[in-house]
Amino acid sequence: MIPAESLVLFVLACLALGATPGPNVALIVGTSLKHGRRAGLLTATGVNVGLVLQLAVVAAGLAWLVELFSRHFDLVRYLGAAYLAWLAVLQWRSAGKGSAAPAPSGRAAFMRGLAVAFANPKTLLFHAAFLPQFVTDPVDPVPQIALLAAIFAVIALVGDIIWALAADRLRAAVAGRFARVADRVSAGILVGGAMVLLAAGRR
Repeated sequence: MIPAESLVLFVLACLALGATPGPNVALIVGTSLKHGRRAGLLTATGVNVGLVLQLAVVAAGLAWLVELFSRHFDLVRYLGAAYLAWLAVLQWRSAGKGSAAPAPSGRAAFMRGLAVAFANPKTLLFHAAFLPQFVTDPVDPVPQIALLAAIFAVIALVGDIIWALAADRLRAAVAGRFARVADRVSAGILVGGAMVLLAAGRR
């Protein structure tokens, strides 16, 4: 059993991480601002499916897969940054067009989230280093890591849903004459996410 004190510290750390915007949050917020709640929530779902898969890799002890991401760290993040920048260009060009700019399909929104979740290799490497710090059973750590991964996944999902809903509320508040500004802001947020990936290091 993990001591209650360690679990409390872990939850607090997860909450702090969830409140820190990164490429995933940039995509969710940018999508909700541009296309509304449904697209934002589907994007958040894709992001969190990717997160769960990463956590499953760590919980299963698949060190070779972690090493693969580490070996191609720069390539993966450059591709992720380019993808976010491309989405930003699309949103900038469609700024102010409203319904004339079609929202992505549910599948497309989900896949965008999934793709960006895997576009940041630092996330996987972070989980591989972060979760074991709270494990108290070195003989059989898998059950404890699985529990920590599940807690992290739930907190991350709730946080991303909150980001998506908050962005949708902001979109509704600035609808109409300020729609073009909101669209440009959403494009800028995506560019910010790309810059975070470009600036990301292994530490």
